[in-house]
Amino acid sequence: MYVRHLSLTNFRLYARLELGLERGLTVLQGDNAQGKTSLLEALYMLATSRPAHTNADRQVIRWGAEAEGPYPFAVLRAQVVRADGLRLLEMLVQRTEGDRLRKEVRIDRAVKRGSDLVGQLTVVLFTPNDVELVGGAPALRRDFLDAALCQVEPEYARALHDYARALAQRNALLRRAAERNLPVDPDELAVWDEQLAPAGVRIALSRRQALAELSEWAAPLHLELSAGREYLHVAYQPNFDPAQPPATVPYQPRLDAAAPPHGFDYQTLVQAFLAALRARRRDELARGVTLVGPHRDDLRLLANGMDLGEFGSRGQQRTAVLALKLAQAEWMRARSGESPVLLLDEVLAELDPNRRRCLLERIQRAEQVLVTATDVSRLDQAFVRQANLLSVRSGVICRAQLEG
Repeated sequence: MYVRHLSLTNFRLYARLELGLERGLTVLQGDNAQGKTSLLEALYMLATSRPAHTNADRQVIRWGAEAEGPYPFAVLRAQVVRADGLRLLEMLVQRTEGDRLRKEVRIDRAVKRGSDLVGQLTVVLFTPNDVELVGGAPALRRDFLDAALCQVEPEYARALHDYARALAQRNALLRRAAERNLPVDPDELAVWDEQLAPAGVRIALSRRQALAELSEWAAPLHLELSAGREYLHVAYQPNFDPAQPPATVPYQPRLDAAAPPHGFDYQTLVQAFLAALRARRRDELARGVTLVGPHRDDLRLLANGMDLGEFGSRGQQRTAVLALKLAQAEWMRARSGESPVLLLDEVLAELDPNRRRCLLERIQRAEQVLVTATDVSRLDQAFVRQANLLSVRSGVICRAQLEG
């Protein structure tokens, strides 16, 4: 899989961009705040239907676009070459009357839901801030896992959407009751419970399966990156999961992705989820928020059994994240049958020689890789010489040549 052409209108720094891209390696060079990261973010948004560095879609519309009309907009288009043929992916983000937001997705010019876009283009994004995945807030790790799963498992994307919608309505009901000190209509709450539980079970099962597989891919990569000193395990810490193995079991068993774990059927898990919601109802009414479910899950990265988020050095955390991202690329290829596009945003210069060498060896196996750099002289010159070199300046991209 690779992107053959990218077109942007009023996206971030780009007023207009028409850019042909090639298979293999492309290096985008330029100073900070010139548009390198914005280009990678455009590809990430077309792959996942959401921006990489903000939760607000409206922020991707170019500042100053209001001068072109009363309803500013951004348009993203990409021609994606896949094993099963060419796809045209399009996305419109527009501020409308009352500062509401309109978002429209098209695939091969046909209007589709946002969830239909997911999986048409698969990407893995590497950034310097990825190290926060290890010791940062649990929401960062959930977002990482959700973005990866949504790209290869359409059913997961639908379950996540259904869960988020039911959770928002349920929380609103609990919040109103808490603020007004009024009882909740049990029938009304049951409506949202009946929607929340099936989607929550689907999410939990998919996460367990994905993390078991990712851990298998990441372990040998981390062993290589740590010079044979550390074995990495990615552990799932569910807020509620009746299928979780006992705490005495050090590693999660392999699971069948198409079915619940051995000894549990799907309806049994749903009923257990509903029972857990009922058991926490008094606490939820007092706090005005849902306390049970995968929206409160976490995952932890362990090296030789040590939690790197709590006890790992910065170098150990960076090594673990690099192994996890490389594992994500291999896992997505195995799941989808397509090589994801790799997007590396200013990460090579921050790595020590051993980790940089390992990363370069791995990424050269991908069908398409885009790398950003402020100073290409700090990169391996043999690596740069084999790349398509592009210069980015103030939202304008042109061909460049390696000096010397």
